[in-house]
This record gives sequence, structure tokens and C-alpha cells, in this order.
Amino acid sequence: MSVPRIFLDTADVEQLKDAVATGLVDGIATNPEKVAQTGKSYREVIAEIRQFFEGPIAVQAVGYTTEEICACARVLHEIDPMLAIKIPANKAGLAAVKILVPEGIRTNATLIFNPTQGLFAALAQSPFISPFVGRAKMVGYDGIETIRRIRQLFDAFELNKTILIAASIKDVDQVIESILAGAHAVAVTFPIFEAMCEHPLTSEGVESFIDVYKSIPPS
Repeated sequence: MSVPRIFLDTADVEQLKDAVATGLVDGIATNPEKVAQTGKSYREVIAEIRQFFEGPIAVQAVGYTTEEICACARVLHEIDPMLAIKIPANKAGLAAVKILVPEGIRTNATLIFNPTQGLFAALAQSPFISPFVGRAKMVGYDGIETIRRIRQLFDAFELNKTILIAASIKDVDQVIESILAGAHAVAVTFPIFEAMCEHPLTSEGVESFIDVYKSIPPS
């Protein structure tokens, strides 16, 4: 199984182009808030992204009932069959995953804060799940420990077809801790992606090397 490792968590096309150009982005994660900020429809945003990116794009299906969630997911799937449709991992959403996966719709169970939510989503054969790290920490829960326990549950039941994506990442340290806890992948915002690529001492070293290089006689 080829595992995408780095998802960029934004619907801003300019940010996406910048990050995708590095060759380091394997997937794109959006949510209704991020799409709404663009002022464009789901179809328009996806069409723009597809001009320069062929990998998985996660978009959110919504609804209170299993039927509503399935209906929304099917509409999104018709826009682009390669989408990973984000499904809330509550009882209604988990039941929807069980229905949608056999229909050939790729799902990403999300809003996961309880390890058993992740377990049920994997048992329903969701290709992706996204436990939340930063949002859990904001209300006193340990999102990193949730990831660790989900990975342990996966190993205990030999569930190896679901990619565990650490989401709602707030800083580079949470990226590192999520991976060490067992996440297969991380979803990061553009500022965090940039921070993962940089360090003040790296920038200082580059400036120093360039200054010295200019003093060397041409070859």
C-alpha cells in the first residue's frame, strides 16, 4: 500500500500551488470553513486544484442522519471520484461509511476524539481516518495519546488497510509527536508546512555561505 504522508490543510489555491511545487505534498485536506473562505463552490475549488494536483483531496460531507450524510457524500463523489469524502465519526457517520465504501466512495472518517471511533471506522474499511490533535488539546484532551491508542487497536486487530492521518495540527512539535505515536500521515496548514521546511539557523547559514561564495574567484 502506497501511503500518502503529508496532507496540506487548506483550500487556498495559491498556498497549494506553492507547497505542491516542492514535490512534498501527497494530499490535500479541506473543510467547509476553508472552502467557504474562497467564496467559490466545491466544484470550482476542486477544478482549480486539479489543474496542478492529481492526488487525494479530502472534502467534508455533512448531515445529521446516515441518509443525509450518504446523500451529500454521493453528490461530492460525482464531482470527482478521486475525492476522499470526510465523514463525521459519530454513529450516523460510521453507519454511512459502512454504506458508502462498498459503493466505491473513498471515505475519510473525521472529527475523531475517541480511539474506538477510529477502530469502528477502520472496521467499516474507511481508507482514511483523521483523529484531531490540536482541537482535542484545546479542551483538555490528549490527542497524541488518542493516536497512539488507535494505532495499538489497529495492530491488535491487524487492521492495515486504513491510513491514520493526524489532523488539527497546531505546531511542528505536534507533527513530530503524532508520527512517533503511530500516525501514518499528518495534515498541516501552510504556515506549519513552511515551518517544517525552515529553521532560523538554516537561514543564517545560507546567508553566510552566499556572502563567502561571492568572495571566491569565478571558476
